[in-house]
Amino acid sequence: MAIRSILTSYTGTGGGAAALHMSVLMAKKYDARITGAVWQPPNPLRKRSAAFLTRDIDTIIDQMETEFVDERRRAFEATVSEAGLSGRADFVALSSTGRTLVELSRAHDVVVMGGAAEGGRSEDFSIRPDVIALRSGRPTIIVPASYNAPAINETAVVAWDGKRASARALADAMHILATKDKVTLLVIGEGPVKDREQIDDVLRLLELHGIDAAFEQRPAATGGIGRTILDTCTDLGAGILVMGAYEHSKFSEDLLGGVTRDILENADLPLLMSH
Repeated sequence: MAIRSILTSYTGTGGGAAALHMSVLMAKKYDARITGAVWQPPNPLRKRSAAFLTRDIDTIIDQMETEFVDERRRAFEATVSEAGLSGRADFVALSSTGRTLVELSRAHDVVVMGGAAEGGRSEDFSIRPDVIALRSGRPTIIVPASYNAPAINETAVVAWDGKRASARALADAMHILATKDKVTLLVIGEGPVKDREQIDDVLRLLELHGIDAAFEQRPAATGGIGRTILDTCTDLGAGILVMGAYEHSKFSEDLLGGVTRDILENADLPLLMSH
């Protein structure tokens, strides 16, 4: 199945601009359509002080919210027009439709979202890219704010631990992996591979899809599994990392730490995550 529909959550700056840049590269490569979606949470003044707002203040807030959307619409349209994609682009203001980003995501092949700028986190839980990956059922590519590659890097690393989430990510990424020049199936661990037969089965599955993948095993370094995965991506010159999101509960990873959180906070390349 080819990619035909890309959804990007467009904020206009930082990770949002980087995500749109990658979406444009992908749209050109796959002859796909881009939908740019903007969502804004309810204005805090309305949430906390609704009973005290005058009609004039209410009107001013409406105008500010409209300007917020219009500014991003203009920037989105300028970017896709410059890329020659105006005929294959749509813009949706979710705040006016009542739909959520998770709901909209389910009607697209892939979601491309920006990571938090400068290693920070989104203030709104409902639009965090890892939450979209967790709840939407669609593969989500998370793009670092610094991403500005002139072309898509056609080397991919698939982080494999043999569990459900990594299998889901592999299946969701298959149509992307099939277009890559180099794919590496990466296992982190010491000594003999725990289930070499499963690894061979996965490599055979990739081969059946026309993907000649290499296998690599690396021991976990001092920085942990997440750091080892990212260091391997750097060593191999990877342009994208494919991995399952939150094999353990998201709550426990947020509270105690985990591989998904480590990679989200430290990745300097695009991540394709599924759950």
